[in-house]
Amino acid sequence: DLLDFNKNHFLGSLILKQQEKQSGKTKEVLVIDGQQRLTTLSILLISLYNSFDDETQKNCENEIRLYLFYKKNATDKDYKVKIEHSKIDRKYFQMVIKNEVSDEDLEKIIVEDSSNKTISQDSKILQCYKFFSEKLKEISEDLRLNLFNNLLNQDNKIIVLIDLGVDDDEQAIFDTINSAGIRLSSADIIKNAIFQKALDIFGNSDDVEILYKDNWEAIFAKDEETISFWDTARASGRLMRDNIEILLHAISVIKGFFDPDKHTLSDLSAQYKQYISKFNGIELKNFVNEIAKYAILYREKILIFDKSSLFAYNDIHSRLFHILNNCEITTFHPYILSLFYKYNDQSVLENELHKIETVVIRRMITKSDKKNYNKMCKEFINDATAIDKYIAEQTDSDICNGLTNISNKDAALLLFWIELYRRSNDSKYDMKELKYTYSLEHIMPQKWEEHWSNVEVVDSNGNKISDHEAAKAFRYQKIYSIGNMTLLNSSLNTSVRNFEFERKIKGEGKKNGIRKYSDLSITRTDIIDKYDAGDTIWNEQRIMQREKELADDILKIW
Repeated sequence: DLLDFNKNHFLGSLILKQQEKQSGKTKEVLVIDGQQRLTTLSILLISLYNSFDDETQKNCENEIRLYLFYKKNATDKDYKVKIEHSKIDRKYFQMVIKNEVSDEDLEKIIVEDSSNKTISQDSKILQCYKFFSEKLKEISEDLRLNLFNNLLNQDNKIIVLIDLGVDDDEQAIFDTINSAGIRLSSADIIKNAIFQKALDIFGNSDDVEILYKDNWEAIFAKDEETISFWDTARASGRLMRDNIEILLHAISVIKGFFDPDKHTLSDLSAQYKQYISKFNGIELKNFVNEIAKYAILYREKILIFDKSSLFAYNDIHSRLFHILNNCEITTFHPYILSLFYKYNDQSVLENELHKIETVVIRRMITKSDKKNYNKMCKEFINDATAIDKYIAEQTDSDICNGLTNISNKDAALLLFWIELYRRSNDSKYDMKELKYTYSLEHIMPQKWEEHWSNVEVVDSNGNKISDHEAAKAFRYQKIYSIGNMTLLNSSLNTSVRNFEFERKIKGEGKKNGIRKYSDLSITRTDIIDKYDAGDTIWNEQRIMQREKELADDILKIW
């Protein structure tokens, strides 16, 4: 499209924020939005310039200098590159704009293949330069001249400039004009604020460079893998947020300058700016060092899993995060990070982690409100003993009642960890680790009326409930008890799922029953072994007996 460039082209917006100008310093701005656009256009301009013959290059030499370079002082001999990238891209961008990439260098650069899979670790800057350089060779000189002139034609308003003052809130402005596009991460603003503060304090860019290199670049931008990790989004409540943003939010809660009861995530960068505003040099260095330490802990300790992950009951760290991830809870991450930061004693740490797990499980079973988690997290950070009060809020009786009507998702989680708990305490099980890949099955099916109507509805003592409507309601209620649920290696065929108890255990023909998929003790011991011993009736009394057995395990664990 650029080959037919005309004044109707619009390449987007550019948001710049003015920095406080100090006497004798060149005017500087932060690029809030449009860095990639500026970078690409700059590389295109230098590629076009290099495609011209010597005479044409001489004719437009002043324009190239005007747009891509500046001099600190009018009397200086040397020109500097206008756009100063972050550490990861600076070297290659400077090479390209200063024309320090040779033809031999270009030949060694491998660009992305046609399937968009990177097959080389070459810098994206260099790949872009090679792409433009090669494509321009295929284009006529007239088209190249036309493109160059149109890009630099003042009458072509190809970019809308939004120029912010020093005190303007860049995130609020960006989010307003870019509501349909990629949001501006508060992490970018926080980083800029921290190191601008460092420049203001130290004045010496070398000191700031060392601070940045040791405590930010080495942690967040060391290589492509590191950058990818911190840019990866995770579910955080109902939102998707980058790892670095989750980390910075957690630190702000730990340090106490972000109050979840008062502030929203859109306030995060402003709270950081306010927090560091009165820092002296030592305080700022200590804070940046602290961020680095929390970042290392976050990457190592805030766990995520996939279907290949193995879990063992005695691995309390993994157990906690498996439960938190399945319950979609990230609210306690600040408190968890603070515990890893605070405790070196493994036994003390595991005891505190188990308390968090216990709070979450007991409140999950009793369907307690999650809205209090922000308040609770703040309390726990300020007073580690506060968690005991919340554990005691749900009585054991509340837990038992909660298990009588539980969702499939919550039941699957509980049954999985009950299984691992039993294996950890029974020497007959060699396999202590399991993958979380099992299917939940209701033993008495949810659609019970076709094949289970001849099974009498009984109470906990085995007495028949004669009233038809009362019996029907009681049966439907007990179907959703944890006592009527188990985990299988694979889902049953739809028709087998609804069969009466005997056929459901054995299966029919090529359609396997529960027996085939009963590797776990919660299925083999609780159901299959008892069936083989002659207990061939599954009814409400059996469901309530098993419900009590499972409740006993749950109360021992949590």
